[in-house]
Amino acid sequence: MISTQQKLLSIAAHLGWIIGFPVLLPVLIFLLSKDDFVRQQAKEALCFQMAIVGAGIVLGILSFLLIGIPLLIIMGILASILPFVAAFKVLNGQKYSYPITGKYIAKKL
Repeated sequence: MISTQQKLLSIAAHLGWIIGFPVLLPVLIFLLSKDDFVRQQAKEALCFQMAIVGAGIVLGILSFLLIGIPLLIIMGILASILPFVAAFKVLNGQKYSYPITGKYIAKKL
């Protein structure tokens, strides 16, 4: 059973981008928490947000060629929806792994 504190910290890691800390908040939660569930969810959120920032930079550069604009829109939609899905899953006491970066985390980290 996952405690309320574990849920709140995990949700905060996933939704840190709303308050303007997409990378900093998951890092802080990962470093300060001793709980394995919270650390795993913070790691998931951190890798996803770093991937979004990196892809945003690349697609921003590609938008000068006009190919990046539709991809930037799609990425923005995914970057807005997936953290809410993660927060909802964590709220229901389930582990969540992002479909894009989750496989990388399972293999490398």
